Amino acid sequence: MYLSMNKVLLFLGLALLVFPCKTARAQHTFYSQFLRSDSLQVNEIWSPGKGVEVKTAGHHGPAVENQYMALRFYFDDRGAIDVYNKSGEMDNELARWSWYPPLDAQLNEGAGCDEYFVGKTVGLGGIRLWDGARELKLSATKGRRSLVGRTEKGVFMEMISYGIPYQEDTVDVSVRVDVVDNDRWAVVTTRELQGKPIRIATGINYHPGSQVRRGEGWAAVWGKHPADVASYPGAIGGAIRFDTFLFPEEEDTGTTIRLISTPQSVFTTRILAASEKESQLNTAERFFRDAIQRVCRGKGGRGTTARHNTP
Repeated sequence: MYLSMNKVLLFLGLALLVFPCKTARAQHTFYSQFLRSDSLQVNEIWSPGKGVEVKTAGHHGPAVENQYMALRFYFDDRGAIDVYNKSGEMDNELARWSWYPPLDAQLNEGAGCDEYFVGKTVGLGGIRLWDGARELKLSATKGRRSLVGRTEKGVFMEMISYGIPYQEDTVDVSVRVDVVDNDRWAVVTTRELQGKPIRIATGINYHPGSQVRRGEGWAAVWGKHPADVASYPGAIGGAIRFDTFLFPEEEDTGTTIRLISTPQSVFTTRILAASEKESQLNTAERFFRDAIQRVCRGKGGRGTTARHNTP
């Protein structure tokens, strides 16, 4: 039996309502990358030699965003990951404010804020090489490539540093961050592109007065960062989850919970950020209980707690 064209179109319309296309669903993930000289969004930026474009790239390097946070790389050798904390009231703040919303938008429109202070650390889950005694920056000698784009479930940013001197050799290191819709945890993947074994240092930084908790396979902090860009800094939460087989060494440096890896060519960690500006994980109690203990149950339980007071 043949269906009329009208019935076929009706059937297809109902099917789309019941089984919507992936492209039709609401997307809460965004990426941003541009040069300040023309402000045109691009998916790739190549910089030869030392690969330093931190002053010429918009918001100092590539950035990605979902409902809960935005993250960025600095387009240089520091390997840090910085955080833009969100209230959850607005989407695509990267397009609206390019990481730096005016104070009026923060106070009256629900805009987030650049409150996280990385300083000289790796920030939230950033990457450096480890030579057995100290951290080594990702000092490219053959160029640096920055990529952003969309995936099936979200967006990514990737920074590839070529020709990094390391243990009488050179290595090419990619650090990629993936964020997806409706998930607070971003995935950080570090890879040596030739398959050479390397050791890396990662972790999470904190400041005086912060609450610091650690358990098997995770570390988390809650506290205020020094006023830098933010006029009214609030408390910020950050956390990292990791495989203890890949990262058997862990230490508190006084500014960072540092994780040191075994020699491998691929590493994966997960990072999370929260803020008192939002409506969900807006207190230390909620943050440690809902974001950390429930997710990490069975991986060290409640962990240990320390408060790092201002000297």
